[in-house]
Amino acid sequence: MTSRIASLVLATAAVALPFASANAAISEWVSVQGGAVRLLSSERLESGDYQLGLEFSLDPGWHTYWRFPGESGIPPQLDFSASENLRTKTVLYPTPVRYSDAYSSSIVYNESLVLPIIVSPDNASEPVTINASLFFGICNEICVPGDASFSLTLSPKEQTDELAKLLIDNNLLALPKTGSPALEKIRSIEPFIDEGEEKLSIKADVSNGHTVDLFAEGPEGSYISLPSLEEQDGKSATWTLSTKGLLKSAEGHTKLTLLLVDGDTSYESEHTVKLEQ
Repeated sequence: MTSRIASLVLATAAVALPFASANAAISEWVSVQGGAVRLLSSERLESGDYQLGLEFSLDPGWHTYWRFPGESGIPPQLDFSASENLRTKTVLYPTPVRYSDAYSSSIVYNESLVLPIIVSPDNASEPVTINASLFFGICNEICVPGDASFSLTLSPKEQTDELAKLLIDNNLLALPKTGSPALEKIRSIEPFIDEGEEKLSIKADVSNGHTVDLFAEGPEGSYISLPSLEEQDGKSATWTLSTKGLLKSAEGHTKLTLLLVDGDTSYESEHTVKLEQ
């Protein structure tokens, strides 16, 4: 999945880069160890919101993290609190990949990508001033923190920036499917005890011959491992997930967000699970 994103980004890079410094809708690159980041603004949507994108250009061998990093890592932390005429922001995450080394397994992006961002103004008739700060982790053989600041002005009268739109739209195509199609892919989530440890058996419908993976995210504050693939046949796959570090209510309920990767397509769904312990 990330290879497809990178190919689409690289295909437009030769066009985008010469104009980046002169274009008010695209911030300057901010260099960090292992790559660079910048903020894009492509267009005002019919809803009155603005379409932005946070672009990461990663050097070969480097990776950064999904919104839940897995067993180690720092996810992107994007602060828009110093912005003006901004009501809300929503960051969208294209499908990541699994990364494992001798110490841990993480959920990462290992090639260049754009995180789409939807920005809603307080007053739709007035410009929005974006003052954003970013803190994130970036790793190769070592892991280092990266930080950057960006400023953009979004005007209701500005026309679409085609270069920024192309970069953002390419990554919108890599977002997971949600809703009923995603819920229907998860066949069952069953708790069980294995040598005194509570685990979940998660079974999903998958396509024959596809490479599959599963990522799990618990309630805020949870710290959980990655699911382990136990079995895959022509039409289904089963993973085991430890509930250690998974926060739950006093009644034993927890919420899981599952991201199922089935070949080049991914599905994201939310589930309420009753734990045994």
